[in-house]
Amino acid sequence: MGSAYKFYKFTTEDRISELPDPILTQILSFIPTKSAIKTALLSKRWKTPYLSLPNLDFVDDKWYPDDRFGGVSRHKINFMNLVDRILRLRGDNIDIDRFSLNCVGNYYTGRVDWWIRSVVGHNVKEINLSFKFKEFYELGLDFYVCESVEVLRLSCKILVDVPENVGFSRLKAVEFICVKFSSFESVEKLLLNCPLLEDLVIQSCKWISGCCLSICGSMLKNLTLDSPISPVHVEKVERKILIDTPALQTLKIGEFISEDISIREQLLFLTTASIDVALRLERAMQSRSYDDIVLGLLNKINHVKYLTLSENTMGALNYASDDGFPTFHNLTVLELLFDTLSCWTLVPYILSNSPNLRSLVFPNGLVGMSSSESSFMWSPPELVPQCLSSHLKTIEIKEFLGTYEELSLVKYLLKSESKAVWGLVKAGPASREIVSWMVLRRNTYDTRTHALYRMLSHFEIGLLCSSKC
Repeated sequence: MGSAYKFYKFTTEDRISELPDPILTQILSFIPTKSAIKTALLSKRWKTPYLSLPNLDFVDDKWYPDDRFGGVSRHKINFMNLVDRILRLRGDNIDIDRFSLNCVGNYYTGRVDWWIRSVVGHNVKEINLSFKFKEFYELGLDFYVCESVEVLRLSCKILVDVPENVGFSRLKAVEFICVKFSSFESVEKLLLNCPLLEDLVIQSCKWISGCCLSICGSMLKNLTLDSPISPVHVEKVERKILIDTPALQTLKIGEFISEDISIREQLLFLTTASIDVALRLERAMQSRSYDDIVLGLLNKINHVKYLTLSENTMGALNYASDDGFPTFHNLTVLELLFDTLSCWTLVPYILSNSPNLRSLVFPNGLVGMSSSESSFMWSPPELVPQCLSSHLKTIEIKEFLGTYEELSLVKYLLKSESKAVWGLVKAGPASREIVSWMVLRRNTYDTRTHALYRMLSHFEIGLLCSSKC
């Protein structure tokens, strides 16, 4: 009986609750805030640990009938009361590592203001705000003087109107997604007060006014500017983007509005770049030198090791000055995307100016998904770039459809004595016939052609074979 009682006591005893508060707090920090609150309701012993949670994540991403008619649902009121309670009961001397607030529907903005002010007063290190209210939520002045924050993410219906007094001395990473800025110039005002900023993302944002988006930062390492970057009201103003980030290592640009994109200094430390730029037709007619502007952009990033050029960029470069094309001495991996065959006129220049290229990738095929046979007007040059025969190790062609246009391009790539490994992904059923036709036209059946033909004869998806078998 004694041993049975001891076993019963051992199996029913709440040994976890006997752990010290710091350990209980650590346990609760590994589960969502909502689950941590439910756990705390089961026992008074857990009240103190849950009020000391370092990470607070509040999510209310559901729409209710009252939200559609301008009212505030009972669910929203309960959610607001919950956030109020947790922040009020939390001790003033307990810091917050991460605060995330994701709200959808109708909220009392005065209470949201208080939540943010309360969090700022707890030395918060990371703030994530995503609001889908009926109107844009404007951040208060107190928000812009949060000296403790290191990571800031704002998304959806938030208005960013940067005041004169800004204090983000520790901020290292900023992400703006689908927010609205009061002006282009407000971004520069913000960045000038972030001396330690290393990562910046501006994606699908809107602008009320301004004409020049200035991206600056001596410590900035990673930059993403993703379209559409369009103003809300001003459409006839000529817009410019100026990048002044000498320490940049990663650059991703997707921009279709600005007439001028320029980089102040040579990006000597840049390793990875993805360039997707173009102008809408009506703006392109007014900006005849846009192709040379894009060419100037490439000249500033010619130290890059991994480069992706979109179909839009290739089209914008189509009429640029040939003698101004930069040399990419460090480039080892190149991705080229096409939507019109005219872009292939650039390929010899790009390859000729990439002497150390090791990998050549065509993510959407050789001719683009929208190209037609009648549009093929490219005549390949007699000479092939040196990189095709010297350093190139892999050529990967995705969406290989087996068209005659692709054939002439493959023949051009096969002219060299390259030892590159060929990879055709999602090759079409006509590919084998295309290679046979290629053999007849060339009157040759060398090892490269044989390898490609044998490859297409046995596989249609995930093809990979050496050109020197």
